[in-house]
Amino acid sequence: MLSHTRSGSVGEVATSRLGLLGKIAAGAAVLLALSAGCSSSPSTPPGATSAPLVTCGNGVIDAMEQCDGNVGAVTCAIATMGAAPYGTLACSPSNCQFDTMGCSATPGGPPPSMTSTAPPPTGGAGVPVNQPPPSGNGGVTASGTGGGPSGGDGTIPPIGGGGTTAGGGATGAAGAGMPAPMGAMDPIIPMVSGDCPTWANGTITFMGLAGIQIAAGAKPADASAPMLIYWHGTGSTSGEYAFMAAAVANGVTAAGGVIVSFQGTTGGDLYSGTNIFGASDLKLIDQLVACAVKDHNIDPRKIYVTGCSAGGLMSIATAALRSNYIAAAASNSGGVTVPPAFENAHVPPIMTVHGKMGSDVVIIDFASASASADTLFKGKGGFTIDCDTGGGHCGGAGLAGDVWKFFQAHPFGVSPEPWAMALPPGFSTQCMIK
Repeated sequence: MLSHTRSGSVGEVATSRLGLLGKIAAGAAVLLALSAGCSSSPSTPPGATSAPLVTCGNGVIDAMEQCDGNVGAVTCAIATMGAAPYGTLACSPSNCQFDTMGCSATPGGPPPSMTSTAPPPTGGAGVPVNQPPPSGNGGVTASGTGGGPSGGDGTIPPIGGGGTTAGGGATGAAGAGMPAPMGAMDPIIPMVSGDCPTWANGTITFMGLAGIQIAAGAKPADASAPMLIYWHGTGSTSGEYAFMAAAVANGVTAAGGVIVSFQGTTGGDLYSGTNIFGASDLKLIDQLVACAVKDHNIDPRKIYVTGCSAGGLMSIATAALRSNYIAAAASNSGGVTVPPAFENAHVPPIMTVHGKMGSDVVIIDFASASASADTLFKGKGGFTIDCDTGGGHCGGAGLAGDVWKFFQAHPFGVSPEPWAMALPPGFSTQCMIK
């Protein structure tokens, strides 16, 4: 059921690209309808403006700019939401917008047409991301069902302990394992059902889904390590976290924690905007969380999620759909387009990082989507931080250090809110409490 392919350390970035056009077509069509109020026109690339900007050329990504001199870590795949993932992305020297004329839907193919509102073509340009649903490998664990009372007092949810390790470890008794530490509210970790992976750097196949990247630090002596779930952007790869969230990734592994990053999906939906991930993937996340807590001394209060673009949308959705155990979430050009339901009364604190309204636009305006996430979580009593970089899409990599500080200060159910009055000294001035 489990297979491993060893790869390098956290700093390595995968270079493979999956063909995503079949999924992009369905997602883009819906999102175009959702973004009727955006400033992009059919004849202009998303987020672009035809008039020159006076700030263009100063080497700084200012308001209304997507780039200035170079495109940074943004690729054709990210800039076109997977519609034209091949070729070279450029930065227009006149208006500092992404120039996708060097991008194409197929290797060496023509640039994407900007004169039609039709969704990208489907089929014939790579392997679809969607994978068959998992089957025959230990079953699926329903989220939150592992949180029954332990010891009869109804206060401490147990951490599952059934199943075997990938290396042939002994089978544990279902329902055994460490209790979650006490607090204002306790996380509910799903029960282990089936085999667990070996927590080592590499790429695994788990519950029928291939291409899941694992990065693991040295297992600590006690249950103190954090866990990071990372969702990449459309057309990108599972190794994206190494440059989009480097400070977070390095902090997690240095503390003996683990990172889980999916390449594909068991069934995408609009929680990710372009169908590259979906709620069905969280059934696998449930098991990976349960296994990491059981086998790698992950602290049940230190399970975090982040991601970029479509992955940023999925990160916020994960925080709500798995509010039973997600401690906090951060999105880099993410937010909410399809409001998710919260799993329980816990509202994870969130940090939404985005570009300037009107500049952070790829089909939808991610500044607006971020504001929607802030409103949703704050409306339920959650703590929210909004960070406006003033730049373009997925430009929040430079705030990864602040995201890591945010995660460290926000274990599950922390009370009282440590930053209720003000952000800590040294935190980015681009951020504010909402």
